[in-house]
Amino acid sequence: MQRSVTELPTETQRLPMFALAFAFFCVGLASLSVVGLARTISGDLQILPSQTALLVTAFALIYAVAALLVQSLFGHWPRCRLLIVGLVVLSLGLMLSALSSNFGLLMLARAVTAVGGAMVGPVASATGSLLVRPERQGQALAAVFGGFTVASVLGAPLASVLSPGIGWRGVFLALAGVGLLAAVLIARVLPPVASGQRVTLSTYRRGLKVKGVRSTLLVTLLQLAALFSVYAVAGSYLSGRFGSSAPWISATLLGFGLGGVLGNALSSQAVIRFGNRNTLLFTLLASAALVAALLIVPTLPWLGLALFFLWSVFGNMFQAPQQARLISLHPSERGLMLALNASIIYLGISLGSWLGSGLLPRLGAAHLAWPALVLLVLAALISQKGRRQHARLAAALR
Repeated sequence: MQRSVTELPTETQRLPMFALAFAFFCVGLASLSVVGLARTISGDLQILPSQTALLVTAFALIYAVAALLVQSLFGHWPRCRLLIVGLVVLSLGLMLSALSSNFGLLMLARAVTAVGGAMVGPVASATGSLLVRPERQGQALAAVFGGFTVASVLGAPLASVLSPGIGWRGVFLALAGVGLLAAVLIARVLPPVASGQRVTLSTYRRGLKVKGVRSTLLVTLLQLAALFSVYAVAGSYLSGRFGSSAPWISATLLGFGLGGVLGNALSSQAVIRFGNRNTLLFTLLASAALVAALLIVPTLPWLGLALFFLWSVFGNMFQAPQQARLISLHPSERGLMLALNASIIYLGISLGSWLGSGLLPRLGAAHLAWPALVLLVLAALISQKGRRQHARLAAALR
């Protein structure tokens, strides 16, 4: 079983946890800021606005593959070293993005950025869970993943606000600087933590054969694909569906991010009160209801803002209990479980972004939420089936 060299006393956990959350924050900024730069990039590189969603797709798809390969190639490295190297590679990719002269080069730079992100995200989560007692792992995972949700607050709206002044290239350079700052912080404050293990293909196969793992990962895939089928094309969608102007779009993206922070903060309390499985099912059903509302409410910008905010609240309440559930299914291989989860998260982001960019021109903004609704209902049905199987197993054991 992978454990830390020493589980830190509560009062000394704050700075290392902040550093890990800040590292995840950088991954979130690198991933999501492009949503706020979509119109600027499309105008400069002379591509369709919907094509910029492919920048999210490329990042997410490469991240999904790299998260697994990193565990196979570098899983035995000291976690501090892996985090620092990952943040440096992430920053290098952002610098290359700023220097890209055409869409093809920008896609290649996004791939480099994604590899760096894949070296950071799963390792940051696993390291955070190793610094605390087992009963506090849920809170630790929520705290570290909170960096990503804060990035969802600042990433897209901050990029959209800064790009008129410094350009989209300047935004990428600024993000590269933030990534390097995170690397310095990790080097200075992260305590010694047990290295992981090199993960082989057979290890992945064994992990996927653990009862409940595949269905849990499938629910994550569907939930993220539903969310990003709309969010990845948020600017075009909000403009077409709700008549949102540029200020309303920026406000809605900010509201989406704030909702994510609130949802992440509420998730640990919800799990304590209602349990992992009940919390997960509730978030899926609430998200489905909100997506249904996107299809029927009047064309008013403030309604788009309100629904995006609430969808983000429930969408981000989902992540921490889902990670904790995966660890509980195979606690001796938490690094493996979190790598699989990270891979599936970004595979879901990639799938959703691809669906959004492909379906928006065909379905139009008025009907784009239909695929998201179908995906969420399917995720809720699978989650409920797993919940019933767990209840039957628990009853049999009693």
